[in-house]
Amino acid sequence: KISLVWEQVISRNPDPSTLSDLNGLNVVSPTWFHLGPTPGEIENRADMRYVDWAHDNGYQVWALFSNSFDTDRTRAVLRDSALRDKVASQILVLSQVYSLDGINLDFENVYMDDAPYLTQFVRELTPLLHEQGLTVSMDVTVRSQSENWSLCYERERLAEAVDYMMLMAYDQYWASSPVAGPVSAIPWAEWTIQRTLEEVPAEKLVLGVPFYTRLWKEATSDGKTKVTQQAYSMKGVSDWLRKNSVTPVLDPETGVMYAEKKIGQENYKVWIEDKGSMRSRLDLADKHGLAGVAAWSRGFESPDIWDVISQYSK
Repeated sequence: KISLVWEQVISRNPDPSTLSDLNGLNVVSPTWFHLGPTPGEIENRADMRYVDWAHDNGYQVWALFSNSFDTDRTRAVLRDSALRDKVASQILVLSQVYSLDGINLDFENVYMDDAPYLTQFVRELTPLLHEQGLTVSMDVTVRSQSENWSLCYERERLAEAVDYMMLMAYDQYWASSPVAGPVSAIPWAEWTIQRTLEEVPAEKLVLGVPFYTRLWKEATSDGKTKVTQQAYSMKGVSDWLRKNSVTPVLDPETGVMYAEKKIGQENYKVWIEDKGSMRSRLDLADKHGLAGVAAWSRGFESPDIWDVISQYSK
């Protein structure tokens, strides 16, 4: 079973000497490569020290390659065969330089009518990566009516090309949602799996799971309620609950622990990610015979999560 965690690298890589053992993990995916502002150029944030740490601890490294979530930057590359070749050549060289084991493609916010070009790019790139012995995976959302975030994927054709597809089964209620809600209710997560299995075989599907949650604040003024949120780690939520003397309870509708607190004129709500919700998600991956799980992202989890994942991976 694949047990992967993404390593979000915004500007600097973590110091490997500060990283603890991630029990049950077998793949790390640092967010290293991105389409740059110059058409066909790739921004590189890779660090060989991180690769050495991963390999020394028995983890494969599937570096993430994103389109920077930029529609026009992506279109410029996808619709130009020479630029597609240029990008592929750079990824191949970088994979060799950093002794990578795989590439994780994370192309999001793509024009819907660029979907065939995205598929063509993946179909051109994957065989080249396979020749170097690399595993190729791709991140996708559940099928919905969102043009740039869902209808841009020809999932069935993409699944034929790559080794694995990571289903991002989170952000059910996204950061700018006008109403508060869970990052990923357990029934909703199962629905995303079932819907995606209509296009992607189970042996290629990896369930994306969240290590983070959102603390929502509802402020009412003049009869109107404004909703804002802040992303929290598991420890951050635990600290907030303790500080505000709040005891969470299981929400039967979402399948996760829930807490609510009124502070002054503002109401706070949080649907909690913890080892219980993680166990429920891993059970879904088992129930549907999926290839494994992938978590976003390292550093947001509590230490006991790795014990749960270790039990799953065994």
